[in-house]
Amino acid sequence: MFRHPLKKTVLTSLWGIVAALTNGCASVHDGRTSAQIVSLRDVLQQNASRYGVCATTALIKQRQLLSVETAQGCASASLLTPDSVFEAASLSKPVFAYAVLKLVQDGTLDLDAPVLNYLPDGYLHQAQPYKQNSKTDQVSDPRIQSITVRMALNHTSGLPNWAGGPLTFEGEPGERWRYSGEAYVLLQRAVEAVTHEKLDEFMERRVFRPLGMKNSAFIRQSRLEQHIVAGSTSDGTVMRPFPFRVPVAAFTLYTSAKDYGLFLAALLNDERTLRQIVESPVIVNPKLDLGWGLGWGLERKPDDILIWHWGNNPGYRAFVMASTTSGDGYVMLTNSDAGLALAQPLADAVLPQGPHKAFRFHLLREGLSNILCETFDVCL
Repeated sequence: MFRHPLKKTVLTSLWGIVAALTNGCASVHDGRTSAQIVSLRDVLQQNASRYGVCATTALIKQRQLLSVETAQGCASASLLTPDSVFEAASLSKPVFAYAVLKLVQDGTLDLDAPVLNYLPDGYLHQAQPYKQNSKTDQVSDPRIQSITVRMALNHTSGLPNWAGGPLTFEGEPGERWRYSGEAYVLLQRAVEAVTHEKLDEFMERRVFRPLGMKNSAFIRQSRLEQHIVAGSTSDGTVMRPFPFRVPVAAFTLYTSAKDYGLFLAALLNDERTLRQIVESPVIVNPKLDLGWGLGWGLERKPDDILIWHWGNNPGYRAFVMASTTSGDGYVMLTNSDAGLALAQPLADAVLPQGPHKAFRFHLLREGLSNILCETFDVCL
């Protein structure tokens, strides 16, 4: 993995291309758009049936939510709709990052300020932050004082993904990219401190309500119950959705493809926030031209920057990808451990400027495939 940020001159040049193409977007051609919807629907259903998955996909075209498609590839008792709710898992992170950047824009937070500036009493870490009575430990390692808001968002905090016990560092803050849900929880505590709101209340006020995301929440709510789709294992065994009662910025988002599509469209229309996301990335994998911005993975093309992220909770898989140049993209939510297999075929249908090297990223693979991809660059 790279240890240094992408050169600013390269990113500036790329962003100039993005801005120019954005300003020159033409209206969507009805015939071409209809054909793309039919193609997406066919790809979705074929792969959902192949892998035994129920899935919903929101299609974004030129920065607008164009359609929401569903596919019944699993033995579900209820039919999917655009409002069907899934666990979005780590797709929670880009939505939380968006809210954090809004706090930066209004001066409430500073990207390069230590997170502990907003936690004067220090950080009380929870081993299992999604539980009410989780064991806690006061973090005394002095390195915690060096973690900035930016480092938490772009995964250079030096913290592990999850500790499961007392929080310890795996590296120096700012040294290199290392995926960390723990850093997002640390930043969540700072957001809760400055807004005087619990995460679920803050996100409802600052993001969900303004964007019209009526079927989204960071905790399990009664109003969502009729829409929640049960998860399943790779062999089709049904799993009961986890009743998250404590909000966690890294993975407890419940949402629908329609709602997440509204969020993605809003982001793609928000030039200021997009610029913040992509302008100072860290490099994750030089061979694949993959970097990481503020809340998003970045795939660099000669004339484009794609933003992307995946989600992985037991019984659920999710994926989102979009072009910052064309404003096209998609979000996919599935109810199965096998669901990530749908992500690449959908990307090829919606964003045909492939190959998309993000799908060779080792964290998108599980078990032996993950080890082979990370260690030997054999991404089967």
